[in-house]
Amino acid sequence: MICYAFPLAHEAAGVLKRCRQKETFFIGGLRCTLGNFGNRPVLVALVGMGQDRARENTQKIFSFFRPKAFVLAGYGGALAEPLKVGQVVVANNFSSNEVLRFLRILSGFDFASFSTTDELMDTPQKREACARKTKGEVVDMETAAVAEVVDSRQIPFMAVRAISDDFHQILPVRALAAGFDPVKGRATPLCLLWRLGTHPAEFAPFRKFVAGLGPARRNLTSFLLQLNAELPRGW
Repeated sequence: MICYAFPLAHEAAGVLKRCRQKETFFIGGLRCTLGNFGNRPVLVALVGMGQDRARENTQKIFSFFRPKAFVLAGYGGALAEPLKVGQVVVANNFSSNEVLRFLRILSGFDFASFSTTDELMDTPQKREACARKTKGEVVDMETAAVAEVVDSRQIPFMAVRAISDDFHQILPVRALAAGFDPVKGRATPLCLLWRLGTHPAEFAPFRKFVAGLGPARRNLTSFLLQLNAELPRGW
């Protein structure tokens, strides 16, 4: 069985929609779905946003399940100008060689170096500083922590992200925080409406960010469908 882990439900929705004979349940705050994805039994888990939460929930996965491979997928920010919104990238500095060798016949993705931070890279200035410090091309908030847990189990691991915001994009951090509760993993629309109503200048960058999530999720789901078909059936 392969575990497909995502930080958030929105990122996982495309895969979950294509799962059949599925059963969803919670282990504490960890939401799990067992089902068939492309005729393969899989576990789809929502590990949460941020390194601490993702690490804790990944450890919990291994306390209850024995996956033979682990794929962490979701959205990521561009630290390099050539990367565009919707582009799918695979981490060449975290993914296992056992998984990377199956990518030669797949399409619609690129390789990139990932950096994991606890701070949202919401301006070009922050992205440039992060890129200089880490030598990364894509930034996220979970990969390093999850990879550490998976690597200790000595099973194949892959990190893949679809770009949700490009290098020059300015993110409305407070509007995004108002619109989502990371602890409960759910949207908070009333708080978002209040924030945008009292800070109308944040509406345009918020709309631009949200508009990029649809293409990012579609492309990510399409890539995972390809990957799932090519990975060994024994996993």
